[in-house]
Amino acid sequence: MYNQNKGHHMRLIIRGLLFAGGLSLLSGCATEKEPYAIVDRGEIEPETITVQAQITEQPPRETVVYEPEHPQIYTVEEGDTLWDISSSFLEDPWFWPEIWYKNPQIENPHLIYPGDQLAIIYVGGEKRVQILRRGETGEALAATGTGGLKVVKLSPRIRAQSIDASIPSIPIESIRQLLQKPLIIEEQTLADAAYVLDSRDNHLANAINDTLYVRNLDTEITDGRYQVFRPHKPLVDTASGEVLGYEALFVAETKLERRGDPASVRVTSSVREILRDDRVMPIDNSNLERDFFPRPPQDEVNGQVISLLDGISQLGQYQTLVINLGERDGIKTGTVLAVHRIGKVVIDRNEEEANFRVKLPDERSGVIMVVRAYEKMSVALIMEADNPIGMNDIITKP
Repeated sequence: MYNQNKGHHMRLIIRGLLFAGGLSLLSGCATEKEPYAIVDRGEIEPETITVQAQITEQPPRETVVYEPEHPQIYTVEEGDTLWDISSSFLEDPWFWPEIWYKNPQIENPHLIYPGDQLAIIYVGGEKRVQILRRGETGEALAATGTGGLKVVKLSPRIRAQSIDASIPSIPIESIRQLLQKPLIIEEQTLADAAYVLDSRDNHLANAINDTLYVRNLDTEITDGRYQVFRPHKPLVDTASGEVLGYEALFVAETKLERRGDPASVRVTSSVREILRDDRVMPIDNSNLERDFFPRPPQDEVNGQVISLLDGISQLGQYQTLVINLGERDGIKTGTVLAVHRIGKVVIDRNEEEANFRVKLPDERSGVIMVVRAYEKMSVALIMEADNPIGMNDIITKP
């Protein structure tokens, strides 16, 4: 009995020493990034655990970092975007407005065209990207020997191209439909929108060439063209429970036939049947932007992905999503943000205790740019995707 007790006490002492040694080791590594975090040892089922993000704060990037293997001369091609071109020169392509050097002969340095040649020059001892040669005019910029450039006329031809022929800042075709026919509606906009009351033929469901009667339609501020949409589902901030807006289904386009209240509109095209109480808004492309100039937010932000407009569970590059950050959070059109995937919780079955759980590290998934900012939320385009981006992924300052 004595020997058994002695052996039992020795085992307890050894366990205590091992535990103390483990604590000492952990405290000695406290300044290093932990590879994982223990989240639970209880009997709760894993799917009921609320997982908290543990994003490692990154020091603010104060200076532009150039790619070490950047091209000496870059010739612009069809299909390029300013983001793509800047990625050839910069580690963080959203810094391009800060490194484009404006030639005195070029009214807008962001208007570049296929065939133009770009190169890095030094201005005041700092690197800048400048248009070295215009692709069609034959104008070339030659070094003066003093760090500046001068224009050398190679041809008297005049450049005559529309702005639409220039290189866009981002792949505009990925979001053109979204900007022309919004899929996101603010709550107050929805409350104030005109609505379908009935139809001339008293149909429950209407289609092309049918005439609709619409209440509260503003007939004075448009060219008489309207879009019909249907509220689909609320967009809810998962953290606060606040309704930020609504997803909408595009239904049809109409043309004004008669002013009044109710007004009459004729359906000119439709993608689904038009129902009573569908909402009606003017078609307004006056704020359709072609160029987006990126900038990180001034302050730290902490948001989440609340809707995947182009997918069901995950998205990739050049797809669109909605985040729970808007103008009230300092977000504007062009704001660039980072996306992080929260590490899931797994059971470590090598531990002695049942249901011993470990949280895997959070990983940076990609970079997004806001293409339309609302008061409480924003629509963003995925510019870079190292991993698939999904619902509830964390949004931070890049």
